Amino acid sequence: QRATETEASSPTVTTSVGTPGGSDAVASPGCQERMEEQRKKQSDKTSCNVEVYKEAPLTSVDSRYARPDCDVVDVEVTQDGIQDEMAVFPVGQGQEDMMECRTYQGGTNNRTYNIGPQSTVHIYEGSSALEATDDSTPEFPFPLDQCQNALKLHYQAEMGQLQPLAWNEDFMMKTDDIFTDVDLLLQSPKGGNISRETLPSVADALVARPDCPCPRRVLIEGQPGVGKTTTLSKLVLDWTKGDNKALSEFHLVFCLALRKVAESQSLVDCIFDQLLPEDSPFDEDGLEEYLQTNKNVLIVFDGYDEWEPQESHDISKVLSGKILRDCCVIVSTRPSRTSELLKTMRPDTRLEINGFHQENVSIYVHKYFSNNISKAKTLLEKLDSSYLSTGITLTPMFLLLICILWEERDDVLLSDRLCPLYDQLILYLVTRLCAKENIPFVDDKMPPNIASAVLFLEKSAFDGLLRGKLVFEQEEVTRHNRDILTTQLQLGLLHKQPSPSKLRPSPQYSFPHKTMQEYFAGRYIASYVTIQEESAGRALLQENFGTVRKVREMDNVLIFACGRLGRKASVIFQYLVDLHKKDLGLIEEDFYTFYDVRILKDWVRDTKLDNLASKVDYTAFQMTGLFTDTPAVFFAYQTYMETTLLCYFEWGQIDGFVEHFIRKRIIQFSDPTHRVCRALVQVMKCDQLRQAQKGSPQQCDIILRLLHAGKYLGPILDTLGACPCIAELNLRQSYLGRYGPTVTRPSLQLSRQLPHLKRLRKLVLSWNDLLPEDAQLILPVLESLRMLEELYLSGNDLHGTSDIFSNILPFLIELKILKVFDCCMTSAEIISIAHATVKNCKKMSIFDFDSNITTRQEYRRIEQILSLTLPVANELATEQRSRFHPAAEMVGTKEGRRMFAKYWSSKAN
Repeated sequence: QRATETEASSPTVTTSVGTPGGSDAVASPGCQERMEEQRKKQSDKTSCNVEVYKEAPLTSVDSRYARPDCDVVDVEVTQDGIQDEMAVFPVGQGQEDMMECRTYQGGTNNRTYNIGPQSTVHIYEGSSALEATDDSTPEFPFPLDQCQNALKLHYQAEMGQLQPLAWNEDFMMKTDDIFTDVDLLLQSPKGGNISRETLPSVADALVARPDCPCPRRVLIEGQPGVGKTTTLSKLVLDWTKGDNKALSEFHLVFCLALRKVAESQSLVDCIFDQLLPEDSPFDEDGLEEYLQTNKNVLIVFDGYDEWEPQESHDISKVLSGKILRDCCVIVSTRPSRTSELLKTMRPDTRLEINGFHQENVSIYVHKYFSNNISKAKTLLEKLDSSYLSTGITLTPMFLLLICILWEERDDVLLSDRLCPLYDQLILYLVTRLCAKENIPFVDDKMPPNIASAVLFLEKSAFDGLLRGKLVFEQEEVTRHNRDILTTQLQLGLLHKQPSPSKLRPSPQYSFPHKTMQEYFAGRYIASYVTIQEESAGRALLQENFGTVRKVREMDNVLIFACGRLGRKASVIFQYLVDLHKKDLGLIEEDFYTFYDVRILKDWVRDTKLDNLASKVDYTAFQMTGLFTDTPAVFFAYQTYMETTLLCYFEWGQIDGFVEHFIRKRIIQFSDPTHRVCRALVQVMKCDQLRQAQKGSPQQCDIILRLLHAGKYLGPILDTLGACPCIAELNLRQSYLGRYGPTVTRPSLQLSRQLPHLKRLRKLVLSWNDLLPEDAQLILPVLESLRMLEELYLSGNDLHGTSDIFSNILPFLIELKILKVFDCCMTSAEIISIAHATVKNCKKMSIFDFDSNITTRQEYRRIEQILSLTLPVANELATEQRSRFHPAAEMVGTKEGRRMFAKYWSSKAN
């Protein structure tokens, strides 16, 4: 074999004849000198250590062991019972000296081949001892280009088009044509707080940030149907196009649906099963080796909540970092399983998908009805007239169902409740099948065969959710009746998916979406409660929803059940009331008084919380609570209240929630979803709440606390005037002014409603990113709130508004607390407000103006103004002086703000 153009990484094969245990001689100095001279004469290099045996006869070797891709092939032949004799192939004409040399190569990837009864060939692979510093290449390089092409073809074929309707395989939509940006919220821990910012795409979360220079572990969470799968599909499609800088750094991207993963499958098995063709030019071992030795790989796991994790499974090991820790990992899940991932995955980046913006709803509808603009226009008009454009339609999947139904019938009943939407969808599917098969369908009464198929499906859905099962074997959905399966498939309620096992393939089935399975599970509970005695229905609830934790984990099932039962849902509601008293009674008082006294018990020691949430759940609650200053234990309480509220909302009898759960006249939610906000609109309008307002002032006062309500707050703001007895309104961190420098709708809505709240005594608008333009709308109307005692405006930009304060303070004679902490105000503005406060607000006890643009000298002057008149000003001035930091003169700078960080954390409002 020729020895030309050989690199250091080429496999080396030596030949020898002798006993298996024969010793190797050391190269003589003479041979080494001749080798050195030979290297100087030729331009090519060899990767060999050379040892000399001058008396070695030549031995032939079968040519089939010579590799065409190697320039040097040295074979070590061992024959039992023969003395050590060496044979060397000539390496080229004019290189006769090399015939005296024998090569030796050490390495870990050695192979042995039998070539005769008493002969073996040893092949040594690895870098040479002479050139150990050179990079080595694999014996068979991984065909990266072919793997990339196979993945891109798969993604473009499978994810480039969506089949949104399981019952209509011919209806396809291009992802790029129908995809509308969703609201992505990046949560970045910074010290003891959580900062949030909106991102245009998931790929932007992979870009380096100051708090995370190299994002590698991304957790995406979102409510059911909010667009997690579609967003990830768009992510991998963008990778196939190669025009995204953040994604182009990844040589390979593997996007796996966890609901399709079998217990026995390895990670590589899943990749081949879901993404790669059977005739791939590489095998599992080759791919696994590539994954282990390359970090430019992105692994995407879609639907963690649809998979039952096992510690020994490869996917669990990837998430925990036990294997492939250098690969980048993205995982999507519902919030109910976030806590598990926080503990297992320890993400460096968290994304929250909030669905559509209100303007995205219009974009999506116009894309769907691109060939029928008039139909799109009439649908949007109907949605806007009923505020549905700010409710259920913000969830992409539910908006798609509305578009589907609207396309068939213009008289579709549109509401903000989920159960009626699914009821109409099932009715549409049954009608469609009956028309196709010429089956009589009168008075919306299902034909017997269809009714049986639906009944079996209800039981399968319920049993599956109890076991965490979303993919079913054939007998699980048919009960050995193939006609039932055929009907279920024809209706489109189930769809068949590939078997995870190639050795023992068996058909498997799943619902089009997890919410569809939850809907049918809710139907099962509704049917059971309707048919059985009340005691039997309660026993079913006790068995499967015995704790607050169980209620939260299967909340959608109960919500759908209440929507199906109507007035017969009283059994469920009474059970929820009793469970609230049993498990949450100890927390209720502290939950509603925390924002006043801000004292929290050590609940871990005071009471057992296992029935409320798991330890990993509390980890997730703590992360969320960092942003809203809410203790983790209160989120366990709130999630139960949200489930109960939505059950009453789906039932259509919101008065029952007010009667049983608003007994303290406090409506309090932190970070509510859009569905919760829509339900709260009905709470504000309900007769039960209005009748209570006819009592004495103390009895009818309402406290409304909606912290971090965000973009879903609009409909609630418009209903504030319906509750004139609101005594406290807390909208802390609700982004009232986050929409730019122009006049914003939230601040305008609030300014129109505040004058109706004549009995308002406490108003909290802190940390809302209000701009001066927003303040100019809100502040002037405060003069009509003559009973106002506490006003919290910290954390907003109120620069240039001191004149407005001077005008309204003469009307706020009951004002006791005014907080304008960190409001970008100058010392002149603070002095102006201080003078107006001293002159008009005789009951003022706290005026917090810290962290504005004031020097030490100006700060002292303001203290003197306050101390001259206010009855408790001396005590106040002493307190503020003791808190004053030497960095006050640079409080407007970045360094000054950092030095005040600990002090900020104490500013509750």
